Amino acid sequence: TWLADRGYDPQMGARPMARVIQEQVKKPMAEELLFGSLAQGGKVRIRVVDDALSFDFEGAAVH
Repeated sequence: TWLADRGYDPQMGARPMARVIQEQVKKPMAEELLFGSLAQGGKVRIRVVDDALSFDFEGAAVH
């Protein structure tokens, strides 16, 4: 419901959803995906903690 609460507007419908995803999900993950712990792959767990998104990054095991 966190995403729906922020990405839906009664007048505009779900159009604001793309902006919420860009700002709240894609931007925080980009640095990790390009240069951080996810550069070689891995997993991301996104949770809502205290009404904000919390990211847990787990890089891929290197063999």
